[in-house]
Amino acid sequence: MTRDQIISRLIGCMLTLLAGITMAPAALAQTADADARAVTIGPLSVVNIADLEFGRIIPSPAAGTVFMDTRNGNRTSNGGVTLAGGPSGRGNFIIYGGPNQIVEVSIPGTMTVTHTNGSDNMNIDQMAIGNGNRNFGTFVRGFLGTLGIYQLTVGGRLNVDADQEAGVYTGTFTMTVDYL
Repeated sequence: MTRDQIISRLIGCMLTLLAGITMAPAALAQTADADARAVTIGPLSVVNIADLEFGRIIPSPAAGTVFMDTRNGNRTSNGGVTLAGGPSGRGNFIIYGGPNQIVEVSIPGTMTVTHTNGSDNMNIDQMAIGNGNRNFGTFVRGFLGTLGIYQLTVGGRLNVDADQEAGVYTGTFTMTVDYL
């Protein structure tokens, strides 16, 4: 064997030895699989189908009330108020969201409606949320069902002062709906 062959074999052996030394020993590793999951639900929305409307009323020298029943939409008066036709009805709302989602719904217990002149007011109290023939007061926990829909109504009692100023009275209340 020539000197060049010896050197080339020696270099080959050294490279093989060096490669063997620098290789890390195989680790004893275990693996496991796991699933990842996320569920998205559509944005929660509340749609006002009909406003709370007490209709036309005739005040008198005596105070009185007009009651809009959230359960059945019946309008009744008491004291010095006479009902005088015109459109009337309970507020009607539809809540849309994810199927089978639970929601909490609330409204204020009172509100004020103001005459277009900006100075005369009437108060609405005993506000309540309803569904079907049920009255829940100002709070209800509801179930959106398989279609993701829940329908609610709103009623209350309008307090009319003696000789209440004639005209149109309006106001706004907020219905709050939260996912659970």
